[in-house]
Amino acid sequence: MALVSKPSLDTGAQRGMQSVRRIWRTPGSKYNWLYLALSIIILGWVYLFYRVAVAMQPYPGPYNEPFRAFGIVSFALVILVAAYTLRRRFVRRLPGRVQNWLWLHVWLGIISVLIAFMHDNFQNVTHDFSFLATRFTEYGYGTTAMYGLFALVLTGVIGRLLDIWQARIIAHEADTNSVGISRSVEDRLHELSLAVGRLRAGKSEPFKQYCEEALAAGTLPARVPMLAPREVEDFQHARDILADYARLSYSLHRQKRARLVIRAWRYIHIPLACLAFFFIAYHSIYELYKMIVLHY
Repeated sequence: MALVSKPSLDTGAQRGMQSVRRIWRTPGSKYNWLYLALSIIILGWVYLFYRVAVAMQPYPGPYNEPFRAFGIVSFALVILVAAYTLRRRFVRRLPGRVQNWLWLHVWLGIISVLIAFMHDNFQNVTHDFSFLATRFTEYGYGTTAMYGLFALVLTGVIGRLLDIWQARIIAHEADTNSVGISRSVEDRLHELSLAVGRLRAGKSEPFKQYCEEALAAGTLPARVPMLAPREVEDFQHARDILADYARLSYSLHRQKRARLVIRAWRYIHIPLACLAFFFIAYHSIYELYKMIVLHY
């Protein structure tokens, strides 16, 4: 949380105030390193078995052990990755902070696609490419599930980087605009517009028009109107307030744009996640059914 102190409308007094340093960085979590270490251990364990199997089997593939087991491990990791969405949106009573579940979501998501590649012995990844329709539908949509998981993890990593980048923009604006995050800025802009409204009441038409243009555009007009001597002092006061208004309007614009980027990414990632999970679940259940029921 940040310390937010509303400055006075008197811009002279505002300049004299000492700035309050705000702390916007999210506290680090030991679970980040815990889940990273756990992911490295799981990936290293699977890779060790993979190297031994590749060296010993003449035709290593997803229907031989331990490659088949790699697929089961990858599917189990995908289910754990999906638990983050349940914790955040639906089952909020699950233990632990959402931030801790996010690290689980990130690290297990990354290794799940790497293990899926080993499950298929990197077919359609480093060799034996085929983009025919039959390749995507054979073996219970196995190739479709693998590519879907890869696209899902890739967009997830991109989203995480975008989130860090845009969060820094928001934090920078909140730290330098002397007000805070967007809601506080909107409240402050409303106060400034009311102050300008009081100053322009009963003034000449050029005075009012200048203020209206500045409030509408969010910037100070280059043209300074010719005013009666009795309006000059109030105009200067209004111009100082409008300068603050323009500065905060720009800060608010940057914060809203940062949030818009993340919102646009969610519109891509969430539908893709649902579609990818459908094919992953279908392929996994299909292969488990063949293995257990049909003894294939």
